[in-house]
Amino acid sequence: MSMEHRLLDQVKTVMRVMLISERTSPEHRHVIRFNALDFHTLAIVRTAPGVRATAVAAQLGVAPTTASSVIARLVSRGLIQRQQCSQDRRAYELDLTDEGRAVADAIHTQDLRNMALFLSALSAREQTQLVALMDKVVERVAALEAGTPSG
Repeated sequence: MSMEHRLLDQVKTVMRVMLISERTSPEHRHVIRFNALDFHTLAIVRTAPGVRATAVAAQLGVAPTTASSVIARLVSRGLIQRQQCSQDRRAYELDLTDEGRAVADAIHTQDLRNMALFLSALSAREQTQLVALMDKVVERVAALEAGTPSG
């Protein structure tokens, strides 16, 4: 099996655990049913309060209309709120509601637990090596997305 095939299988296994499992804590499972775009949108708004929908669409890698649908669903569920941008009255900034913050924090906490579990298969030295190697991969991906060559 080629290196590419092995890596693809490994990444798929990790992603399945991260995206398919119900990642919210029991007290929040009734609030949001699984939808990967919902989870990712909450994470984006959690880390960048005041973000605009166009930036959310770009980070998700989806069409603006898809991002708008996801945002509208999260607004209707009371997890995200829209506020008119003070610099551009045509644009809206997105922020988490208190309930949205609780759900997003619970998802983030579970993600960190998953990462700790995954890393527990490695020694401390191997963990450091893996993170350093992933840094290189992420740099390459970012360069490709930006359309700039990378070494």
